[in-house]
Parts: sequence; C-alpha cells; structure tokens
Amino acid sequence: MSSSSRATVRYLALVYIEPGRREALRGYERRVLPVFQRHGGAFERIWSPVAQPEPSPDADTPDEIHLLRFDTETGLEAARRDPEMQALAGLRRTVVRKAVLVRVTDVPLGSYFADGA
Repeated sequence: MSSSSRATVRYLALVYIEPGRREALRGYERRVLPVFQRHGGAFERIWSPVAQPEPSPDADTPDEIHLLRFDTETGLEAARRDPEMQALAGLRRTVVRKAVLVRVTDVPLGSYFADGA
C-alpha cells in the first residue's frame, strides 16, 4: 500500500562499542530485534567501517553503522517505551559506549544535481 511506504521512517545509528564487547552487541541486537519487529521496525543494514592502519583508528569513526526502519512515525518511540526494551537498558549500557541516532530520508539525486551548475 502506498501510504505505508510514505510512512516509512529511517534512522542512521552510529554505534560506538565498549572495547571488547562486539559479541555482546550481537547478543543485545538479537534481543532487541523482536521488540523492533513488534513495533514495525527492522534493521535494514549493518555496516562495519573498514579498519584503518596504525597508529590508531579515528576516535570519531563508529564501530558500526546501522540503518533502521520503522513502518510508522511512532514506531521508534513505541519500541523505546516497550517494557522489554526498557529491561535491556542495563545490558545496553555495558555494551554501547555511545550511539548517535539521525533520522534520514532519501534525496532524489536527479533533482539534487539538476540545477545546471
């Protein structure tokens, strides 16, 4: 249904993991997924930045980048208020050092570059 596609909301999450907790993040994500699904959400993509050569990685580079989708404007907030998600808050704090969530939308490239510059 076309109204459903218009209602789709996407978020880009830059996830910074506590050192040595990547596997714990997988466990957390597996427990969060059913909560997201209950509220019309899903992980659309998960990207891992390519490791940079020494001396050290850029501190601003996230450990993972997630593209999240919700079927409605209220899906993310409903998932956050879900008692099961709230029960996972302690686990999240032991795994995720920092997360930056940005609501995103597609920009049609044809019109974006069509100004004739």
